[in-house]
Amino acid sequence: MTPFATFIPESLEERLQDGIRHALSLGAEGAEVFLSVSRSRKAKVQNGALEDLTVSKRGGLGVRVIRAGSKGFRTGLATTTDLAASDFRELFAQAWELSALGDEDPWLRQADPSGADDLPSRFNSEIETTTPEQRIAWALDLEAQARRASAKVAAVRESAWSDGSGASLLLTQKGVRTPDVWSSCSAAIELAVADAEERQAAWHWEVARRPNLDLAAIGAEAALKGERKLNPKRLPAGRYAVVLHPEVAVDLLGIVAGMLDAESVLKQRSLFAGSLGVAIASPLLTLVDDGRLAEAPGCPALGTEPWDAEGLPTRRNVLIKDGVLQTYLHTLKTAAEMGMAPTGSAGRGIGSQPGSTTFNLYPLPGGTSPEALYGLAGNGVLITEIMGLHTVDPVSGDLSVGASGLRIRDGQLAEPVDQITFAGNLKDFLTRIAALGSDLRWYGSSAGLSILLEDIALGGA
Repeated sequence: MTPFATFIPESLEERLQDGIRHALSLGAEGAEVFLSVSRSRKAKVQNGALEDLTVSKRGGLGVRVIRAGSKGFRTGLATTTDLAASDFRELFAQAWELSALGDEDPWLRQADPSGADDLPSRFNSEIETTTPEQRIAWALDLEAQARRASAKVAAVRESAWSDGSGASLLLTQKGVRTPDVWSSCSAAIELAVADAEERQAAWHWEVARRPNLDLAAIGAEAALKGERKLNPKRLPAGRYAVVLHPEVAVDLLGIVAGMLDAESVLKQRSLFAGSLGVAIASPLLTLVDDGRLAEAPGCPALGTEPWDAEGLPTRRNVLIKDGVLQTYLHTLKTAAEMGMAPTGSAGRGIGSQPGSTTFNLYPLPGGTSPEALYGLAGNGVLITEIMGLHTVDPVSGDLSVGASGLRIRDGQLAEPVDQITFAGNLKDFLTRIAALGSDLRWYGSSAGLSILLEDIALGGA
């Protein structure tokens, strides 16, 4: 039996195809099934003792039925978690009834069958054969590595090893069939460091396709994060050269990508509406989303998939090139409405309409080491953490968030600083990029690097 069939057997597919035929017999213009099944395992330890050992399995499917109208199409959605049902005709009938409600949409489109799964396997059998004892051992080792890295680690709130695997499938009346099977694992640690009466919390994590994570590096990074927060000083308000840590850059560039959702652009809910072909960032910035990115050392390519959630082959999309906006992220619907080429960027849940998403989002790296960026910053600030980026106004780009990090003095990292106010406009920050680091680092399916921003106003004491 193939790995895919262990999650989604052929008999289940046959029952779903029967449901699609039933929807068409009721008069539907189209019918779709999106199915997702996964299982996960986790071992969690705390201060050297096993805290929790869990195994879970999730599965569900959503059907979408399309009804033709005089001016467009209406859709109905219905979901279930009962994958053992003898048939799904009633579920499709329910979606058909719901499709009579709502407004007609003239731009709704479906993909024709295209592409093939010509990518390397996203499934690793080692994860399926990992034992509970091995997961516990890895979680304990991660805690030990963190304590070994720093004598200031006072407590470990959680050290965990998690792994999982799953499969998804889209079926449509047009013959689209998109089987995908995957696996992944992660190690995460949350700890407290102490110096006399001062305590600070920190955490770090890494994720990969196969169980080859560097536990020593993860533990050391978490301990270093904690040490860098001990005994912070208040930063005098003023204008500074700012270096963003790669982890902060991931969050910031993720906000930018979210504003490139074509649906938001059409509704005038995006800072970048009407900006195609316009310079929106420094010419140093090129931002890419690649659904077909190959796995490599340091690059887990966790977002790599052969098809998007509408059945289009995924592709490499250059969103921003040399600072100029190249494209929005489209579903078939938004591409038709804007008269643009599809970008193969659809995602969906079992109970939702397709919406745009990113797969593997990353900036092209620069040629400057982090240490050289600190030298360029002179007497600036390294921002290692930003709180509240979700509050960025998507229309104006205005933001005012809290931050913490390290002072940079004469090009060298110095004392911790916190209670910083990082305020301004997102587009202004993008245009103030003065240099990009060579230290591209992946955090799941997104990557960041050190970014030097010039002349940034920071609030402080």
